[in-house]
Amino acid sequence: MIREVNLVSYLPPFIADYKEINIALTAENPEFALVWRAADQALKNEFIVTADEWGISRFEGMLGIMPYERDTIEMRRTRLLSRWYNESPYTIRMLAAKLEQLLGGRHNFSLHPGFEDGYGLLVVVYSTDDSQVEELKYLLGTMVPMNMVVDIVYEPVTSSLTVYGVGLMEQADILEIRQR
Repeated sequence: MIREVNLVSYLPPFIADYKEINIALTAENPEFALVWRAADQALKNEFIVTADEWGISRFEGMLGIMPYERDTIEMRRTRLLSRWYNESPYTIRMLAAKLEQLLGGRHNFSLHPGFEDGYGLLVVVYSTDDSQVEELKYLLGTMVPMNMVVDIVYEPVTSSLTVYGVGLMEQADILEIRQR
């Protein structure tokens, strides 16, 4: 929200007619435009979604996150959002929402809880891009209880692969996905 700076417009009409005052205030317009830009950027850096490189690095410093060399600004922003907004209680739906935010959509993963036989959770990621591996491990490590076994399977995306939503699957279906 950068304003058009015109200091002469703030003068009363009888003073605006004086040439010296008019020229002096016109010369100050670029300085005030710089101040407005700096204030606008400071406001944007208060929020993760609108922060620039400097603002993202400040948030990373607050959370103790070291960015990787290959990370883009959007990958860093996604990592910050997933760690900044942690809500409890942790449920399977909350985990699915976090994974959807991290992996970029509902059709990029599936969850298969195995709570009948023991405490297990199978996370199938339909992608060959492993740029979010560390963040996925961190998210699962913080959200999933310690008494659960978590298996992460990466499956390449093919046209014959059926993507299942969040829900219970039989063991035969899980084995079929692993074999594809």
